Amino acid sequence: MQKELFKYLDTIVALQQQLLDALLGAKPFSQDEEWLDNADMKQLLKISDATLYRLRKSEQLLSKKIGGKWFYAKSAMITEIKQQQKPSL
Repeated sequence: MQKELFKYLDTIVALQQQLLDALLGAKPFSQDEEWLDNADMKQLLKISDATLYRLRKSEQLLSKKIGGKWFYAKSAMITEIKQQQKPSL
């Protein structure tokens, strides 16, 4: 019962965020997008909590807080890494 309630509340928060993004003209997040949580990001990038926090605060990572937990768009992270790997001419 409690788990279902939290899932329902997370859905409401996500819908509220989508409405806010639409009103402010922000790019909406895709429902099909794969999202990674803090632990996944730290393991994938081999970084600390503090580094992940700094990257999120400086908006270098596309992130979204849902139900008190941060999630990061995997495709945006891969795109950013590919751009950084391109040799500059």
